[in-house]
Amino acid sequence: DAVPKYFTNKRQMAEMREGPEGREIYLPTLEREFKYQDITYSLKIKPARAEGRHGNELEYYPSEQEEIVEEALRKIACDRLNGVYLGPGAGVQFSMYELMEELHKRGHSMSHDELRRSLLICRSAGLHIERKGGEKEVLLDSSIFPTVMISSRREWKADPKNARCYVQFNPLVTASIDALTYRQFDYETLMSYTRQLSRWFHKRLYHNYVNAGMLNSYNILLSTVKRDSSLLNNARISQDIKYLERVFEELLEKNIIFGFEKEVRRGRYNQIHDVLYTLRPSLNFVREMKRANKRASDIRTTSAVRLPGHKNM
Repeated sequence: DAVPKYFTNKRQMAEMREGPEGREIYLPTLEREFKYQDITYSLKIKPARAEGRHGNELEYYPSEQEEIVEEALRKIACDRLNGVYLGPGAGVQFSMYELMEELHKRGHSMSHDELRRSLLICRSAGLHIERKGGEKEVLLDSSIFPTVMISSRREWKADPKNARCYVQFNPLVTASIDALTYRQFDYETLMSYTRQLSRWFHKRLYHNYVNAGMLNSYNILLSTVKRDSSLLNNARISQDIKYLERVFEELLEKNIIFGFEKEVRRGRYNQIHDVLYTLRPSLNFVREMKRANKRASDIRTTSAVRLPGHKNM
């Protein structure tokens, strides 16, 4: 979830396509850098080739639409007992009808063709992650969904509720399940945000702000958000500030934070160099963190129990 794998602007994506005049198909490999738990990583995103709306082949980066589809599939895997292990990977079985209904319920309706395209983009777009510094270490070379099986349109039209599909999640998701490092978070609120950066911030707080308390604030720099999310790409720093503060206002509306303060840091010629934001959690968020911490503790305790005649896996 900390990997900034989603592109933010479809119009910009269209402008970046290259190729013969009138047949702009190709996109360059995206290169990004982010930090997780004080370790810096480099990320390369190779575009996926998929059929466009008019039947022509185009290259795509994973975008907001693919992010929403991934979140909905994780929810289906957890809530409807459709999560499965096939070989070494965790995945989910579902019908397109189930997925469409889940997205519609969350305010993100998509057509069958849009969903199919999103699944294929998640299957084909390549993610290459290396640890930076010293000797480079490759940590991941995979797609978002390494395996995708989709029912045909004919099967879907004949029996939409039972035409089954299957998706295998990224290996890092499986690794998190195996290591019990996943955390409970508020999915309904996540899917209700109007901004992609709001969803990124929501998940960051739920994953990282585990010691939330009324006397314990959360501090983050504007430059950190820009680096780790890759979702702040305005021409001017003042525009980035304005957009980020709109995100904080949305977090306020959703009762995730109680308020925020900022300390503007200036450099040469009194120009804004960076901004330090201090976020205060809401009582609701503090309660959510306590519940998530307890659940994580219970899961670890349960997994450590040795049953007679059995060995822990």
